[in-house]
Amino acid sequence: MPISKALDKAKSHRGSFSPLALRQIPPTRVILLAASLSSLAAAAAGAELQRSCIEPPATVIEITGVNTKHARAVAKFTEPDIITACHEGYVNQGGYASPAECIRETKANLLGDAIRAEANCSKGTIKLGQMSFRMPVENNCVSGGIFAAPAFTMLCPGYRGKVVNE
Repeated sequence: MPISKALDKAKSHRGSFSPLALRQIPPTRVILLAASLSSLAAAAAGAELQRSCIEPPATVIEITGVNTKHARAVAKFTEPDIITACHEGYVNQGGYASPAECIRETKANLLGDAIRAEANCSKGTIKLGQMSFRMPVENNCVSGGIFAAPAFTMLCPGYRGKVVNE
């Protein structure tokens, strides 16, 4: 086949991801692609972000750029997050009289709100909500490091430096 025809054929498939294009990819690459997408979805499933000792954790709904200079996660407070938290101790932390009051008040204040995290995995930094951290962090509520460390580890699992001070 002449080079010009081969280039035209290659150009016609650029940017497409149709079933025909998948058939032209070697089977091992298709399996690797599916596995990598599956592992990213599994990493996000059940993941949480938290920014305060007096707020419940929020469910991660989006993760992008894992192990890069622009790793990001977005979590939203869902009704199940709030109900679980109010039955597991946030009643006392928020000064609520009962789990029902906690659920009602917390839903009014947080339902649908988002927590954002942005990490630079090469520099070992993360911004969680309005707070910024440099690894390693202190593992306590006062500094916020107790929430920054798991968020950073989720976004930068390949980071080779120390994440938490002992």
